[in-house]
Amino acid sequence: MPDPVIRIFSDLHYGDARSRLHDPAALAPLLRGADEVVLNGDTVDTQIPGRPSGWDEVAGFFAKSGARTAYLTGNHDPDLDGPAELELAGGRVWVTHGDVFYEAIAPWSHHAVELRRRLAELRAGVSPAEWARVETRLRLNRVASVALPGLLDVTRRSAMARAARLARTLFPPTRILAMARAWRDTPALVGAVARAERPAARVVVLGHSHYPGVWTVPRMEGKPGLTVVNTGSFARPFGGLFVELTGERVRVVRIVEAGGEFRPGRVVAERDLGRAS
Repeated sequence: MPDPVIRIFSDLHYGDARSRLHDPAALAPLLRGADEVVLNGDTVDTQIPGRPSGWDEVAGFFAKSGARTAYLTGNHDPDLDGPAELELAGGRVWVTHGDVFYEAIAPWSHHAVELRRRLAELRAGVSPAEWARVETRLRLNRVASVALPGLLDVTRRSAMARAARLARTLFPPTRILAMARAWRDTPALVGAVARAERPAARVVVLGHSHYPGVWTVPRMEGKPGLTVVNTGSFARPFGGLFVELTGERVRVVRIVEAGGEFRPGRVVAERDLGRAS
């Protein structure tokens, strides 16, 4: 019996005007040949007061896709009924949205101050040893991400709304610096957490920061090298990648948009899980 084909996507942000995904059916070419699909957080935004999240449309599409679908939670959909992490291939592939690697969930966010305050309150209720566990931090990150104060209506698509969102992105300038630091530091942060908490992992798949790429964290202290994949997002400007796992083989594939659909593009990286790196 052939190995199942598992494909991992992140940050669809369906229903957000900043997302290029306006109809779940546009994903159909990406699912052809897949037996299982993992949606790695921020599939929808359940935290916009008074606005439907689009969950019914997304869930309805994937229910009819023919591929078994796992929904992981992210900081924009923290209250979905799903896990915050997933281990595949006997733990050698670790999938989680990515917020657990940052001390304030999203240190570049306009909510960073409020998130730090909430996390400090939550952390005061657990021991240092408990806080050190990934499971604890993931759980408390979800609690801290619920019902954040609204900033802008991200569902509006007018030119004025786009201009307002761009201004919020660029101001204050410290926000851009925080984003750049997060992008720069991500491989090292992921490597430190994975080696301490998920030592079986050979590949870590995340999204969250919307910056797609593949990095190698080299061997260290007798531990094997680690491949870190950020699948980016369906939002502009960087676009995204998806990860395909088939047996011992991991492929990272560019997502391209053409004719109103999203399709597999070129393979940007491959790794054999059975081979040390």
